[in-house]
Amino acid sequence: MIGLGFIMLLSGDPGVGKTLTAESAAEEMHQPLYSMSAGELGETASEVEDSLELVLELASKWNAILLLDECDIFLEARTSSDLRRNRLISKYYPGILFLTTNRLTDLDPAISSRIHLTIHYPALDIASRLHIWKTFVVMGQVARDEETGISEKDLVGLAEREEINGREIKNVVKTGRLLAKQEERSLRLEHIEMVLKVRKGVLR
Repeated sequence: MIGLGFIMLLSGDPGVGKTLTAESAAEEMHQPLYSMSAGELGETASEVEDSLELVLELASKWNAILLLDECDIFLEARTSSDLRRNRLISKYYPGILFLTTNRLTDLDPAISSRIHLTIHYPALDIASRLHIWKTFVVMGQVARDEETGISEKDLVGLAEREEINGREIKNVVKTGRLLAKQEERSLRLEHIEMVLKVRKGVLR
């Protein structure tokens, strides 16, 4: 089974769409997504290696797309144990593997030579943030058959004013919906504004 997989490296700041890319690929291909952070694999070299072998085995058995988040530990070789972990990833997973990193530094040749596609995600601009606001607000309204409670102008204002990433936008919208649900109302701009004020510590 050596060398049968497809490895993609996604780099960029947190919340710019790396994880969403893997989720979308899994949905499009109708395959489960096995997602975990590299930090969850353990602390010592032996723990990481044992956990990684188990993860690779399970993901392969389930025919899952595998996402290893924050995987900087696998990208730079410093010791022989690092090299062994790199070989495990690059050679022995037969499926689709996504690696994500917040900082793309010097790649270990054992990994870089086996990465089939590298995508760098730039920081979000206003247009990108607007698209994300629209996606999470409108998607939730359609799923819940809600009336539109936030206008296009409201969304443009949020995108221009709030320099937050995609994950933060998702969490703000989700929390706003919880507030709206408590009031038995559809999501409104006032709910979003309330969550944003709490995040900034404006409300005490």
